[in-house]
Amino acid sequence: MRLLVLGGGVFLGAAVVDAARAAGHAVTVFNRGRSRGRWPAQVEHIAGDRQHDLDRLSGRRFDAVVDTSGYLPVDVRLGAEALADAGQYLFVSSVSAYASLARPGEDERAPLASFDGVAPDDRSTAHYGAQKAACEAALRRVWGERALVVRPGLIVGPGDPTGRFSYWPWRAAAGGTMLVPDSPSPLQMIDVRDLAAWMLRLLESGTRGDFNATGPVDGPTTWPRMIDTCIAAAMQAGHAPATPRQVSEAFLQAEGVRLWTGLPLWIPASEADSQGFLAVSVARARAAGLNTRPLHETAADILAEPIPPADDARRDGRLTPQREQELLARWALLAPSSP
Repeated sequence: MRLLVLGGGVFLGAAVVDAARAAGHAVTVFNRGRSRGRWPAQVEHIAGDRQHDLDRLSGRRFDAVVDTSGYLPVDVRLGAEALADAGQYLFVSSVSAYASLARPGEDERAPLASFDGVAPDDRSTAHYGAQKAACEAALRRVWGERALVVRPGLIVGPGDPTGRFSYWPWRAAAGGTMLVPDSPSPLQMIDVRDLAAWMLRLLESGTRGDFNATGPVDGPTTWPRMIDTCIAAAMQAGHAPATPRQVSEAFLQAEGVRLWTGLPLWIPASEADSQGFLAVSVARARAAGLNTRPLHETAADILAEPIPPADDARRDGRLTPQREQELLARWALLAPSSP
């Protein structure tokens, strides 16, 4: 298969390139060249920007296109038009594209976010979901029912530039008493390698349509199971066992701990509009062959890489060790008998 990857420099895009090479496909990457300076000899790299340089792809026909980097509707439209004669076009959207994620279990039939009033060049995270929905609409205006749209949830794994899930195996490896939210909220995430491999299988089989993509495929996990998994992976890697200490969500909120970023992955139960974000239906993806590896394997592979220092960008905005210990000390005074 002659595969064109729009993006391809970091994380998911890089995983798609790696999976495609391993499967024996001929891979071409089109991006600005800012995130990666060198490419394997088997990968053709064409430097360019979608808004100015798509003519560098003229005269080329690809069996499939994977757009891992489209965020602005105009970029997606230009790519879709320039590559309209490709065999397939897969756009990586997001579960954030749904109009509402208040209810767990939403599937691909749920309404998408409205992008009315959102500036077409708005790159702010506040309108991330609306822009992804607008990108989907831009693709469909060109490709119609031929389009393939994948809406991932939280993507995790080795090399994750956000460090969101990685925080937890890193923290488990640090040992000592470990602050954990006493959260009833479900958790979903997918290893970047599983997502990339499955997207390639969709293209290889000529699949079209819309798919949520996250894991575990047998249903969301829980905070206690996720924490136990990270501790077990850290111990397997030779680190001293950490001791989880559950702290109430009300206490964390009163102390001003930021949800999602300050304490990674934490979405308080009081955030009613977001309770379905990490609990979407993946029944359709599972029927289309999505498989996900055990979370323990993902955590272990994250710990096989060097653990970043405190000033690493992937730790920016996270709960610092000092702040964590302050919170644990305050919680011990308020609830000395809590687990």
